[in-house]
Amino acid sequence: QDIWLYLYLTWFRPMIKWLLRKVLGTCELQRICHGYGGAARTKKIEKSLKLSKYKPLQEVTSADVQFDVDQRVQEILQIKGVSQEKDPGFAPLLRACMVQIRGYQSLIREVEGVRGQAYSSDNQEHENMLLQLWDLLMPDTKLESRITKQWGDIGFQGDDPRTDFRGMGMLGLHNLFFFADQQTDLARQVLQHSHHPKYGYSFAVVGINITSLTYSLLVRGKLRTHFYNFPRTPRLSHFHLVYCHLMVEFDKFWLAEKPRDVMEFNRIRNKFEKKLLSLLRDNSTVLTGSFMEKLEQS
Repeated sequence: QDIWLYLYLTWFRPMIKWLLRKVLGTCELQRICHGYGGAARTKKIEKSLKLSKYKPLQEVTSADVQFDVDQRVQEILQIKGVSQEKDPGFAPLLRACMVQIRGYQSLIREVEGVRGQAYSSDNQEHENMLLQLWDLLMPDTKLESRITKQWGDIGFQGDDPRTDFRGMGMLGLHNLFFFADQQTDLARQVLQHSHHPKYGYSFAVVGINITSLTYSLLVRGKLRTHFYNFPRTPRLSHFHLVYCHLMVEFDKFWLAEKPRDVMEFNRIRNKFEKKLLSLLRDNSTVLTGSFMEKLEQS
């Protein structure tokens, strides 16, 4: 298998590209830009750039290399011998793809930065966010003290929620807070579902697990399908919106599965992930929901 891959990359692929260039008079990047749209176009451009023998093209897909996108587009046009007069639409399409590729890389770095922050009880901002989370989800119930069994009412495991954030760091709290703050009614509805007498689950713990899933989909490149179907550069708030969508969908999925008990969580979570991955393999997929329209408007 490795031999066939080597032969394809070093001989068959270059030969096919050369023949198509001679016959059609266009390079692979041009054919992709004019032959595809949305996420399919950007994914194929990304793959073509990554497999290129030219370093300036390869660098576009490297998060570690900084460059000016407009200058790099002009450099690629020169390397590929593309005339803007003959093909005026190519450069804008290529630039749009490159902006999306770099934007996704930037989002990963931003998310990693938040995830890398450990929750600290000595950090007043961390403490305030946690206390506000309680107020947003439980407006009619006063928290008796910072360390209390009451935290179990919103799905934390012990008396001090700090310990539940170890795996995902502050990203877990940021996701939960965004959900409760920006989609308050939905968050309270999901919390209410989590108290179901037969199919209940720990809201906050599951929420942090969904943070882990959303993060995994992002860094594995699976969310490219979603974000590459939007023309704007994604920001952290857009990641939070995807998280909100997955929280709502997982809540529906969990209740529809009618689990015997919470011990079935891993099975149902894995089944949910497989469903998501299948959905994201379709390049037309956009993770939608009534509140996801904010992503298009922001």
